[in-house]
Amino acid sequence: MVYSIKEAINRIEAVPELTGKLAYDHFTTAVKLPFAAYTYDFRTTGADDYHGVRAIDFTLELYSESRNFALEDKLIQAFADVEIQSTSDYLESERMYITAFNFTFPQKG
Repeated sequence: MVYSIKEAINRIEAVPELTGKLAYDHFTTAVKLPFAAYTYDFRTTGADDYHGVRAIDFTLELYSESRNFALEDKLIQAFADVEIQSTSDYLESERMYITAFNFTFPQKG
């Protein structure tokens, strides 16, 4: 189970094709495909006005020239212990594919 944002990032960066090609939200300079960007939001839960647990909603966007099923599978395997939802689409204006992976994990506050 993923328990921190740092752990999620480490798992992504451990995939050789994405080492050094990962940024929060966006890159400020051009990066050669494939590359990835992530964002996250959180919700807090708890009892009696004590918010002891955060639920991190993590989104990873993979950008590639064509659908890279092998790379997508590596990312799915990196998060095999997390329930993932994904969607894919072709970005006509950018002439590339985006595959978004979404998952939620707890983070103790």
